Amino acid sequence: MIISLGFILLSSSILGAQDSKFRGTIKDEDGNPIPNGKIILTLIARNSSFDFKTNKKGKFYRRGFEPGQYMLAVEVEEYKPFKQKIYISVGQEYKMDIVMAKSVSVEEVKNSEAKNKFDQGVQFYQQGKFDEAIEAFEDVIINKPDFAEGYYNLGMAYLRQGDHDRAIEVIDKAIELKPDFVEAYFGIGQAYIDKGEEEQATEIFKKAVAINPNDAKIYVSLGALYFSANRDDLAMEAFLKAMELDPSLPNTYYQLGLVYYKKQEIDESIESFEKYLELAPQAPDAESIKAIIEELRKKRDSIS
Repeated sequence: MIISLGFILLSSSILGAQDSKFRGTIKDEDGNPIPNGKIILTLIARNSSFDFKTNKKGKFYRRGFEPGQYMLAVEVEEYKPFKQKIYISVGQEYKMDIVMAKSVSVEEVKNSEAKNKFDQGVQFYQQGKFDEAIEAFEDVIINKPDFAEGYYNLGMAYLRQGDHDRAIEVIDKAIELKPDFVEAYFGIGQAYIDKGEEEQATEIFKKAVAINPNDAKIYVSLGALYFSANRDDLAMEAFLKAMELDPSLPNTYYQLGLVYYKKQEIDESIESFEKYLELAPQAPDAESIKAIIEELRKKRDSIS
């Protein structure tokens, strides 16, 4: 009986020494508790594992560990796996608060890749490296086939290479995805102008006006097309509308100056060109405009 009692006492002593505890919480990055999170502890020396889960408040508690080094793993759906080695000593209560990071979806990876490629494409475009820009923007629309800006920038790169038909085709896709994409209408309009198809370009800018009737730049572009087609009254109407919407655009006054010059309205032409120079004193054509103004003044003086 004595030996038997001693064995029982010894066994109780060992169990008491091994009564280590592990408690803590699992939360997301915003501090919200994560319920039903799966915690897996693997005793490295024995390669033996057991698991348990957090409660509704994201808390967990387990006792009765064999002391030693463990591999702690936490698995929660839609979160990145968490792993860390921990050491639990004899009789220790080990406390730990675990923060889980959201996992990155395939769509988010594609978005990230598309953004990187888009930024590269813009940089290549600005450097005049249009082949490289096209390659980058092609990658963008592969990853994000619904990204209108990707098609637009791809089309503009083709436009700069002189591939007008391909530019129109690609930018038209941008408009299909984003019908109110005014810049895309400018791109297609410019492609038609470069092809010498001014009537097509005019129709494109009319559509742009219908979409955004308060964009002065559209009226300037439309007016320039009318002027090129010798439809001076319509050109004048468009330029005056542009001036009404945004009186700070230099090109409006330049275009108006040309229309007045053609119509032999000298004072109005001088006034328009002077306003152009006032708003754009460093314009590349500033000296030639000054010469035109001087010519008009002489002509006016000779008439008077």
